[in-house]
Amino acid sequence: MQHFEIRALALTSRLLVVVCLLFATAEIAFSQTPQLSISDATLTEGDPPADALASEQVRVTLSAPSVNTVSVTVSTQDGTALSNIDFVAGSTTVTFQPGETLQLLTVFTKPDTIVEGTEQFFLNLSNPVNATIADGQAVVTILDDDALILLNQPSPQRADAIDSVLFTKETLPIINNLNFSSDTRTRIIVFAIGWKGSAVTATAEDPVGTIFPLTVEFVDKIPVGDTPKSLSWLTQVVLKLPDPNQIPAPEDLKIRITSGQTSNAVLVAVKPQ
Repeated sequence: MQHFEIRALALTSRLLVVVCLLFATAEIAFSQTPQLSISDATLTEGDPPADALASEQVRVTLSAPSVNTVSVTVSTQDGTALSNIDFVAGSTTVTFQPGETLQLLTVFTKPDTIVEGTEQFFLNLSNPVNATIADGQAVVTILDDDALILLNQPSPQRADAIDSVLFTKETLPIINNLNFSSDTRTRIIVFAIGWKGSAVTATAEDPVGTIFPLTVEFVDKIPVGDTPKSLSWLTQVVLKLPDPNQIPAPEDLKIRITSGQTSNAVLVAVKPQ
């Protein structure tokens, strides 16, 4: 019986030590000064009317919860995008109640119909209270949705294109026996910004300059995040590749689409089989 009591007391002592260590660790974590960071964001500029502002949420975070109320000032700064011309400028205070580690801040663009390319502005953190700043600047990218642009991979000019059935990337065969259509011709999906809803046509140009018309089988916007489809900046276009007899060897095709204006050219690698 004495041996049992000694072992039980020893086990109890160990548990108490573990519990004390856990509480001490938690207390140290809460007592350390947390660090503030702000995340980058990307959004489309939108179209008039002026009250149809496009928006996106930016994350302001604390590295650890605090027992104190934490606050920080967030201010806009011009870049290639200009205050109250391309985006809604201003300054605000973001507050974290004890225990909170995330706050969301909404930024707004000023809609227009001018083709002006992608632009950027900045959000800066300053005047922290009960915290320090680790990452104090966010880059907000405004995608121009007035120019018709096909998206490309990080490699210059190569299309961000996939097989519409297998979702594989280049090199893409002209013939796909797993196709669900009445023929075995491969369909590819390319992605565009700046489509305004009008009819789309497409062409492919081979390395020697021969141009083939491409059949456009489907066009629609894709919701991005919580954005409704009607307000989305991203469009998918499904294209039917040319007759395999026109492509005797593996090669790059320059793909363009036209809808009121003609897009940039992007390269898609294809092969006969």
